[in-house]
Amino acid sequence: MRVGIDEAGRGSLIGPMVVAGVAIDESKLNFLKNMGVKDSKQLTRERREKLFSLLSNIVEAFVVVKVFPEDIDVYNLNDLTYNAVMKIILTLSIYNPSVITVDKVGDEKPVIELINKLGYKPNVVHKADELFVEASAASIIAKVVRDNYINMLKEIYGDFGSGYPADPKTINWLKSFYKRSSIPPPIIRRSWKVLRSIAPLYYINKEGKRIW
Repeated sequence: MRVGIDEAGRGSLIGPMVVAGVAIDESKLNFLKNMGVKDSKQLTRERREKLFSLLSNIVEAFVVVKVFPEDIDVYNLNDLTYNAVMKIILTLSIYNPSVITVDKVGDEKPVIELINKLGYKPNVVHKADELFVEASAASIIAKVVRDNYINMLKEIYGDFGSGYPADPKTINWLKSFYKRSSIPPPIIRRSWKVLRSIAPLYYINKEGKRIW
């Protein structure tokens, strides 16, 4: 058994970061690779959704943790990511995985210590979602769950595009919202520096508190 963990939406201006973990029987890894499971960023949305359906039937289990803007604006983002990762590891440890693969985003020491304490082999590396099928599967699940959540937000707040600061549609939506209301929408990350120029009254200094 292998566990893979990855996130989606880490750099987004709008909406939560979604961290997903999957437990996969090692005998199924080659099948999933042959079916096209790879880093979600290399797939179209339609293909991700089809693979999500496949994965939901093939994997032993998957777990999703959402990290919302109100926490991202207060706490260190790497700490938040790894805090979600450790929740997932503890949940999926019932499957006794031989290896736990995690996409590295900073000081991985707390994650590795937890994996070692549980008696499993840690595999915490950069670009894990490109290199290991179990992490690729997690990246697909995280991305599809986040996309669906973003769709729900758009039904409430209108079409704000991808939600990323590099997207002109996202920036134009925020500028328009700012003109209409002095109260920031709760879906934005108010500590993102792009707000200083386009919505300065929404901007707050990130506290960057450490979780541990």
